Amino acid sequence: MDRESYYKKFNWNKSPFIKSTSIDTPIIRRTEEYEKVVECIGGWDRIMVVTAPIGYGKTTFMNLLIKEKIHEIDYIISFDSYDPVYAVIKKILSSLPLWKRLFSREVNRSEFGKLLQKKLGSEKMLILFDEAQDYDEELFRWLRIINDRANNVFMIFFGLPTLENKITSESSFRDRKSKSIKLNPLDLDVMGKIIRERIKWVGGEGIKPFNEGGLKRVCESANSIPRKLLENGQLVIREAAIREKISIDETFVEGVLGCFEEPVRDYVEPYEVPKTIEKESSIVDFLSDLSPMQRSIVELLQVNEELSISELSEELASDIRSVGSLIRKLRGLDKDELLRKPNVPYPIVVRKGKDKRSGRVQYVYGLSDNVRRLIAKR
Repeated sequence: MDRESYYKKFNWNKSPFIKSTSIDTPIIRRTEEYEKVVECIGGWDRIMVVTAPIGYGKTTFMNLLIKEKIHEIDYIISFDSYDPVYAVIKKILSSLPLWKRLFSREVNRSEFGKLLQKKLGSEKMLILFDEAQDYDEELFRWLRIINDRANNVFMIFFGLPTLENKITSESSFRDRKSKSIKLNPLDLDVMGKIIRERIKWVGGEGIKPFNEGGLKRVCESANSIPRKLLENGQLVIREAAIREKISIDETFVEGVLGCFEEPVRDYVEPYEVPKTIEKESSIVDFLSDLSPMQRSIVELLQVNEELSISELSEELASDIRSVGSLIRKLRGLDKDELLRKPNVPYPIVVRKGKDKRSGRVQYVYGLSDNVRRLIAKR
């Protein structure tokens, strides 16, 4: 059966699992994080940073702030990608009522903050910046001037965890940041609510074609990540259409998605690195011998002391099994890999213990001390 016909069986006008961050998609309220923003604005914390890994719902949370405008805020403006300073100025001015724009003279960017404060008076403006880790440093420097001269302007920057490092590197801006907020992983009840709301959104009834067991297994497969929930849900629905499956239970979900939980033990005995292959600090640039994905893992672990395999797969947007295989090689557990790359000082990555991540205990990994030393000497 084709998918369109399958959707019609449940009165869906489209798949409930389509990836969309448009303002009309159902938004599950992140109450804790929302209240933190409300408290910050009430306490006059004017620069906030909201971070989370890929797929955690940063844009959705931004849309929540737009749909449920905090009552103290008079104007709210959002940017979903990098814009140069002149474009930001134009959009800010266009958000003001016509009578406040009529007598706006041409003003240079350094004077804009003073003009904006005059236009706002006692009113408050909230500016939201999505994917802020990709913004040009010039914009951050200019926004620092706006922060200094327009006292009623609040800003929230949404981005990956690396955004904190970017803001920290811009000292004049770092000193003005007043609050960091991390989006929490979603529990199973909230994940189930997302599916229920989305099925209702596309015209469906209840949780059909899922039964409770099937719904729970799809939620568990997502490892608390909303984007992964949509990806896995779409895979299950696509396969259900092919097999004309009208009732989706946990067995069917497991058959489609396979074993989706990361193992918490190694299934192979560690291979001892031969003395002839061990390398010391004389290695100049071993990174060139690694694959692009292996280098990406090393770069992430340079920024983050410890990450689990599931967290790495989120950051790299890669399958968890593929990342697990790469970690095994970087740990020096693949004999063939060791022999193929004699200039690489294995182990690159070491297991640093267990930690609770995304609601469950997982192994976490970091760079070996030797590798950190070599990288620092490059």
